[in-house]
Amino acid sequence: MICLVTSVDIPSSRPRAWAQIDTKSIIHNLTFAKEFSGCDVMAVVKAGAYGHGLEEVAKLFEQQNVAFLGVANIGEARRIQLAGVESRIYLLGATWQEEREEIVARHITPCLSSMEEARDFHEIAKRRGVKLPVHIAIDTGMGRGGFLPRDIYTQIQEIYTFTSLEVEGIASHLSSADEDENFTLQQIRCFEETIELLGGPEKFRWRHLANSAGFLNYKSPSWNLIRPGLVLYGISPVPDFQTHLKPVMALKSRVTLVRTLPAGHSVSYGRSFITEKPTRIATIGIGYGDGYPRHVSNKGAHAMIKNKKYPIVGRVTMDQIMLALDDESEIRCGDIVELFGENIPTSHVAKLAESIAWEVLTGITSRVPRIYDPEIEA
Repeated sequence: MICLVTSVDIPSSRPRAWAQIDTKSIIHNLTFAKEFSGCDVMAVVKAGAYGHGLEEVAKLFEQQNVAFLGVANIGEARRIQLAGVESRIYLLGATWQEEREEIVARHITPCLSSMEEARDFHEIAKRRGVKLPVHIAIDTGMGRGGFLPRDIYTQIQEIYTFTSLEVEGIASHLSSADEDENFTLQQIRCFEETIELLGGPEKFRWRHLANSAGFLNYKSPSWNLIRPGLVLYGISPVPDFQTHLKPVMALKSRVTLVRTLPAGHSVSYGRSFITEKPTRIATIGIGYGDGYPRHVSNKGAHAMIKNKKYPIVGRVTMDQIMLALDDESEIRCGDIVELFGENIPTSHVAKLAESIAWEVLTGITSRVPRIYDPEIEA
């Protein structure tokens, strides 16, 4: 006989791994971006708001009256709107034909990279009896979308004849704002010259080029809108500005087991770590299946328990990692572990993983719940 258990009979366990999101820090970082740049802000929330939770973070930015929410595709835009967010949404890349009907129906603002897009959006908007605001994308050197500057003057004249489109903005994207000053300055000059060629700044309500590194490192009267992403989430691509930001995500887990292993005992797959003496090993309930990068294995990565860092030993596995404790530590099952956050910078973990902070944040998987503001107590 099968005994069915109702939900009221089942206790709810606290998570063994979670991402703790500090919304006050997001607001602090947004305020810094506005004040430092002197521009309006398109808050980039693509890729689940850089792993911080798409709908929740979009609602927060709506409360802060950002000019746009920047997304990568119509699916992200749809989720935001279905969550009740009414802020303007901007599509950051080119679109394909079968997406465009929904884009127009949902009043999403696209950037145009081709005449084919422009004509198609015009025909759809005309059929629906609406006027669709669009931005003209200029390829100043990124190479993944946009009109070429040499062609845009002639092409935009045709776009202006599409009466169901409202050309309200012009945009481009910096490819190397945190790496190559000479090329970035070349891109900025190209953007400025293109705007002048097309009639000057007054022709466009919105002019945007700068990502996080762009607005931190450069100034130009040609833009009045910035598109920060990483900065909003508390990480500066320009190290000198890190002190102006507050970290937003802390990836945390719990100790699930503490044992003393004898000398000569191997730890984890591949036996890449072998104890040299009797060693207390703590097993932690998180792994690369949660998004903690496997490539930090055996590279000196640490995790923090009770304000002390302990080395990760052996390979990171899908669901668990192991820490080597010292003999004096009073670590017990259930103790909270910080993998990155206030005490261990995300950028440090990314460097050990031979990756970038963007990838680490967006790699935190869906089985890791996002907890907003309230502390989870041990």
